[in-house]
Amino acid sequence: MRNVAIGLMIGLGILTLGGALITPYTLSPQTPSQYNIFRAILATYTPLLTPISSAAGVRMVGGGGPQGIIPILIWLATAIATGIALRDPEKSGKAMFASASIILLLWIASVFLSAPTWPDLNSWLVEVDLLTSDLLSRPIDILSLFTIPTGLAILTAQIAQLKRRPVRTETSIDEDYYI
Repeated sequence: MRNVAIGLMIGLGILTLGGALITPYTLSPQTPSQYNIFRAILATYTPLLTPISSAAGVRMVGGGGPQGIIPILIWLATAIATGIALRDPEKSGKAMFASASIILLLWIASVFLSAPTWPDLNSWLVEVDLLTSDLLSRPIDILSLFTIPTGLAILTAQIAQLKRRPVRTETSIDEDYYI
């Protein structure tokens, strides 16, 4: 369980840092800082939700410009780092799947918890409708959000686990029998 938690921290850390670097967010002095946190989470995780569409040149969820292949590279780097750090395919898969799930849940929560920062209820409802319909109209992105990084983390952990074990040659096996 400890290793899964470490992998989860690695995953969330790299994803959050990567999302923050490709989508800078400026705090609004008109809103309280607790609501700015939700707006920053929303801005940080939005480009990470649609990596396939972004690479294809489709606009981001909510209408922002595409980020190219950068979101895919962030997900792949996260999966590889998680797999190498844990060196256990089962734990790496769990940690990466949990990281993707938490990113999606934090994004959904930030959409709803940022409601008080909108000027009126109608503009917030329009934005929620736009964001959710935009996200739900991209099932390949949602599917790839969970499968590709999880599979890559498992594969990387399996390779790291195999590299860690010493390779026994035929001569070393023969020496063990004669000693």
